[in-house]
Amino acid sequence: MIPLALAAVLAVGAGSQVQAAAPPDRKAQAYESAELIQLLRVKTPASVDKKRLQTLDLDLAESSGRDYVDVVAYGNQDRRLLQLAGFTWSVLEDDLVGADREREIADAAYAKAAAQKAVAATLPSGRTAYRQLADYTNDMAALASQYPTKVKQFTLRNTSLENRTVRGIEVSRDVNASSGKPVFLMMGLHHAREWPSGELTMEFAYDLLKNDGVDPRITNILDKSRVIFVPVVNPDGFNLSRTLGYEMKRKNCRITNGQLPTAGQCAQSANRSRGVDPNRNYSGFWGGPGASSSLTSETYRGPSAFSEPETKNIQALVSAHQVTTLITNHTYSNLVLREPGYAGAGNTPDEAIYKALGDQMAAQNGYSSQFGYQLYDTTGTTEDWSYYATGGLGFTFEHGTSSFHPAFSTVVNYYFGSGSTAGKGNREAYLIAAESTINPARHSIITGSGPAGAVLRLKKSFNTKTWNGTNIPDVLDTTMVVPAGGSYTYHANPSTRPITVQQGGTESWTLTCERPTGQVLETRQVTVARGASVTANLTTCASVF
Repeated sequence: MIPLALAAVLAVGAGSQVQAAAPPDRKAQAYESAELIQLLRVKTPASVDKKRLQTLDLDLAESSGRDYVDVVAYGNQDRRLLQLAGFTWSVLEDDLVGADREREIADAAYAKAAAQKAVAATLPSGRTAYRQLADYTNDMAALASQYPTKVKQFTLRNTSLENRTVRGIEVSRDVNASSGKPVFLMMGLHHAREWPSGELTMEFAYDLLKNDGVDPRITNILDKSRVIFVPVVNPDGFNLSRTLGYEMKRKNCRITNGQLPTAGQCAQSANRSRGVDPNRNYSGFWGGPGASSSLTSETYRGPSAFSEPETKNIQALVSAHQVTTLITNHTYSNLVLREPGYAGAGNTPDEAIYKALGDQMAAQNGYSSQFGYQLYDTTGTTEDWSYYATGGLGFTFEHGTSSFHPAFSTVVNYYFGSGSTAGKGNREAYLIAAESTINPARHSIITGSGPAGAVLRLKKSFNTKTWNGTNIPDVLDTTMVVPAGGSYTYHANPSTRPITVQQGGTESWTLTCERPTGQVLETRQVTVARGASVTANLTTCASVF
């Protein structure tokens, strides 16, 4: 009998769009039968081979080169599927379960050596081991307590499927003031097993706070921007992975579309293949290539765009802030990825500055700077929505070369660099991203006069189209308060979205001046391009405020 997934490949080769789901319990079967779970480097000499591989419903690692894609093979069934489809491969890791055990031993030894001062605990926080979910919560609370004028805790709009609160922190000078500073957003752990992505996000927060007033660059960043951190986007999946209930968990805990999981259901071995990939669930190009319609696929896109609380949270967060730069951290591949994620989309209208920033960051961490689709085609990712909806320059960082969560000591090298990148690494790349956030050539500025204490609101409503043309409503809605002097500076993304620029159109922000109660006193339409500044003096508002 031909496996279902292979039948889908053959159908696609014949021009059909049919996609069949692999058996939902194949991962559980591999674990329970003690079959080898391996990391394979599958040869894909042509782009058509990568596309064909994506239809097999296998666990593709976020690592590929010009002529290969890395694949996690769960036992004999996956290897047979590859063989029947005509693929060949080399083995990168013969036994992933054994490798995880070795990592646990190495991590314990590293933590012990650090405790005995045999090795230095060099990360900004002093951490010597991977955080658990509670550690992230506690660390953010501790920073808010230690730096009350620089750190503000917040709770994202939706609890997780397992009813966990999702938290973040905002870091800035006079953080509680409602100013018009531009925003740099950093995120980790969209994908549960990619533990370093959360660690690097959290460590940069510590770094900014420890070195404010010490490093002039960092002082300038906190003076002129807000840096928002959401280290754990997917808390349910991360908790399951980090507590070793299912260490290779990638997706969220959606077991059945439209239903909340029952207690313990996500951890059941029969459900290991289930869940929605949060990084295929955003509305931008949702439902297109590189995202599966099979609930058991590791790239399952969900039943509809923004169907999941994880993506709804980031949509709401970005929509309420002028995020001019965004980095979502992942593992692995040593890549700095920019839009577009789908080869057929064509270059963005901001390719020149987009590439320049990506190249500059990659020069610090030693990664390759490239288009997202050069990894492989993806749709419904974070930046597929955030860039095209807001114009903020968004990047995916893929950290590491051959493991989703290597020995913890490796995180130190990721952060500070090693070898030719020693003393730079991702720390320097993140600093460059933060400095780009405050660079007026990379966003737009609205200045003017208005009554002190008035609320200024920038708002825009539009539809984001999915791959099949469905309109998903979007509303960008941000505010600031006019400072005591009566003059304001509002840093914002361009008024015209990139997708409208591509179509030859223009758009405006709706700027309103309001009482703190929400009463609108004046409304202006403001059109401003990237790198430009416009003046909007709110004289009517000032006369009646």
